[in-house]
Amino acid sequence: MTSRCGFQFLSALAALLVLAGCPRPRLDFGIDGEAKTAADLLKRIELTENSVIAIKGDGKLGVDSPQGKGSVTLFVAVVHPASIHIEQLDFFGRPQGVLTTDGENFGLYDGAAGKFFRGPASAANLGRFLPLVIPPRELASLMMGRAPRIPHEKATLSFDAERGLYLLTLMRGSIVQKLEVEPGTHRVLKSTISGLNTYDVEFADVETTGAVALPRKVILNAPQVKTRVELTWKSITINEAPDLTMFDMTPLEN
Repeated sequence: MTSRCGFQFLSALAALLVLAGCPRPRLDFGIDGEAKTAADLLKRIELTENSVIAIKGDGKLGVDSPQGKGSVTLFVAVVHPASIHIEQLDFFGRPQGVLTTDGENFGLYDGAAGKFFRGPASAANLGRFLPLVIPPRELASLMMGRAPRIPHEKATLSFDAERGLYLLTLMRGSIVQKLEVEPGTHRVLKSTISGLNTYDVEFADVETTGAVALPRKVILNAPQVKTRVELTWKSITINEAPDLTMFDMTPLEN
């Protein structure tokens, strides 16, 4: 007679043998198959990122920095390459602050002070509204799910079979950027850079609509300044004809 413990052991062993004999789900590398070189994968990433040229929607921005921790509701519109309109909304959906830039010029409405600021679209001016100092073109790219890449001298590619991800490494002198890339969509999911005082970025919750894949969450982590920023899209439209009046620098009327 088999004891209860012996029966449990045999059942567990049988389950392990069944699992061991099951093949792993086949990875979806897309219609072009698996990328074999770093140059090939970089081209695929660029094609995927370039498929999104305009976005508009509501989201939530969470910030954890030495200046404080909290979250705000935003309305955002972005058009490639550097046109950005961001409204910080109160509980009733009224704009409390509005940042507008066309990549060259910058406008900022401060609802609390009832003032409108205008100037060049510098990273420092955008820093009046945002917790990290990022140039407008780079900020627009990030919000559209594009991972900024260093101008590299060398690139290597490997594949992590356990996690089902491409591992792409870009090098320029002592600066190294490591990218984790999803095979099916060719979307960058994570970018870390060493040898340079900058931020790391993660893209999550990639959602495919038709032929377009877009991450619904963007996370920036800048350990040098102890700041983490997380943008989560609640609702979003992609590649609709933009309302160019949103990027007008005319001050809002009270």
